[in-house]
Amino acid sequence: MTIAWLIYLMWLWITFKEPSREIEENHIPHQSNAENSALEKGIKQPLLISSEDKVDEDADQDYDDSEEAPEESRQPANSMGSAYRLLTPSVKVQLLIYFMLKYAMEILLSESSVITTYYFNWTTSTVSIFLACLGLTVLPVNIVVGSYISNMFEDRQILLASEIMVFVGILFSFHVIFPYSEPQYICSGLLMFVSAEVLEGVNLSLLSRVMSSRLSRGTYNGGLLSTEAGTLARVIADATITLAGYGGVSRLLNVTLIPSFFICVVSIIATCYTYNSLY
Repeated sequence: MTIAWLIYLMWLWITFKEPSREIEENHIPHQSNAENSALEKGIKQPLLISSEDKVDEDADQDYDDSEEAPEESRQPANSMGSAYRLLTPSVKVQLLIYFMLKYAMEILLSESSVITTYYFNWTTSTVSIFLACLGLTVLPVNIVVGSYISNMFEDRQILLASEIMVFVGILFSFHVIFPYSEPQYICSGLLMFVSAEVLEGVNLSLLSRVMSSRLSRGTYNGGLLSTEAGTLARVIADATITLAGYGGVSRLLNVTLIPSFFICVVSIIATCYTYNSLY
């Protein structure tokens, strides 16, 4: 794995090229044409102007100055603080959803070996087969969602439905009254994982639409923010598993699912609150 990553990094370093900025390049000729037309108009104007014309010229100058402000406002964010100030409520909700799904998936995958060994006496090979089966669902599910479901429903509808399904998967994963069985764990884990995969694709698609154009360029862009949200979710999930482990393996499942449950509820409420702005 280390050798493969090293080869990939070397290949990326050699072949990567910065994408062309067609919008900025097209903007330069437009600006030069405007300057040329203004110069031609200036040649045709008389040398002596009245006071009324002077007032109109000052007003035009003020308007031109106001045009320069949007040019500065289109500059990319140069720090994490400036990038955070560009986040609208809908973007914050999308990042919260991304945090939630990464947190829930990390809890499911990282503690699977401990939980299955404690409740079902699974061996390492059985756990690996279970995780491999979860991974094999990614491509078919994305094909179905991208080819069929996305053509029948809006992205925000799929987003909310996927959140609810993740919530149902988390809810059925709790060990409360009845003895914990293998079908319960497998079905709830499969439902949670598949729903989270669907949610991730739709979430990133909506995030690219509602995010400011300034966050599409530069180092501190939308990709960095979503990556940091996912990384933070994994770190907190692993810390949750570590801290819950001190209470004993018998309490590990429910203790680690409680934060996922509340974060999922908050994300659903936030999605309903910003639903009309998700398009």
